[in-house]
Amino acid sequence: MILLIIMGGVLASFLYALTQTDNISFLTRRSHCDSCRNELSISDLIPVISFLKNAGRCRHCQFKISNSYLFVEILTIVLFVLPVIVPLSYDNMLLYYLLVSIIIPLSIYDYDTMLIPSHMLILLFISGLFLTDLEYLEAGTDLFIVAVLHIFYLLFKEKIGYGDIQLFSVLTMITPLDFFIFTFLFTYIIGGFAVILLELFAHKNITKVPLVPFIAASLFTTFYLAF
Repeated sequence: MILLIIMGGVLASFLYALTQTDNISFLTRRSHCDSCRNELSISDLIPVISFLKNAGRCRHCQFKISNSYLFVEILTIVLFVLPVIVPLSYDNMLLYYLLVSIIIPLSIYDYDTMLIPSHMLILLFISGLFLTDLEYLEAGTDLFIVAVLHIFYLLFKEKIGYGDIQLFSVLTMITPLDFFIFTFLFTYIIGGFAVILLELFAHKNITKVPLVPFIAASLFTTFYLAF
């Protein structure tokens, strides 16, 4: 379990930072503060602990670090450990950990910015095909679903972003068909209830919401309940 906690925290920290940049130099340069540009030591990069120890600020210039970093790390760690406590109904641990590692940072980023970085979708697509050994890739069925998703986008593009369609398109190629269908349906059931509640309490008409958090919730609902 300790190993899962460490892996979850490290992957969350790295992939959330990667989500926020498309500069390849990120992979080769030393980590630094975005404000003062001072390089960060190992003690500044320990997931969760460093954030709490430094009160969510840069140790050098006291620049406030977004709470999103802490939230991504804690949520990813919890989801890494959860299958040890509550077994998955759909028992594909490799696919589960891949989706947790990438979808959670994407969810928080989408919530903050209403954007889905293309390079993270490419990473999910390539790593998903590789780690599943093309097991769930069915060219005819997947192309049909991708086409239907794009028609859905053309009909409702005022309500859904194209990045969400791209994410669904990737998911249909790296997950089983029934798993994808459950996830898609759960996304709009959970999202629909959330929008209704938001409109009731916010007293305003909501035209667009960040969908990736609902896709994430639906993915993990499917892992635990749909099979």
